[in-house]
Amino acid sequence: MKRCMLILIALLVLYCQSGMSNAVAADDAVTSEVRKDVERTLDLWREGRYEDVYRRVIESGGHTKEYFISSLAAAPRRPSCCWEKMQEVRVSVKDDRRALLTAKFGLDTGTGVEFMTRGVKLEKDDGIWKIHMSELFSLSGKGKKVSGGKKKTK
Repeated sequence: MKRCMLILIALLVLYCQSGMSNAVAADDAVTSEVRKDVERTLDLWREGRYEDVYRRVIESGGHTKEYFISSLAAAPRRPSCCWEKMQEVRVSVKDDRRALLTAKFGLDTGTGVEFMTRGVKLEKDDGIWKIHMSELFSLSGKGKKVSGGKKKTK
């Protein structure tokens, strides 16, 4: 009887551990996906592919695509390349559609690289982790609140 009970307990422990390792593996996969999508968005921005960037943002403020593109193109900062782009990355997954990525972002200013540590909110849409437009404007030096420009009319 004791032997049977010990075997049952051992099986239960193994079952619980395998469930936890699957959850950790799932978290690692989502964390990796979030990071990869943010890096891709930053790369597109650095390359000047603003229309592609626009498809990877969550709209805010009702600004037109043209306003977004012209604002990002004229911004005083843009992502740095390679290892300077994002350092000390931490991802907090809120649920299957929301996450927060905190990193030290390297941003080219034209006269050098400025580092900014901050968190950016992300939402998963169409299979891509998208950054909020206001977060991107903030990184670009356009400020959290974007004023001016034409707004979309419905």
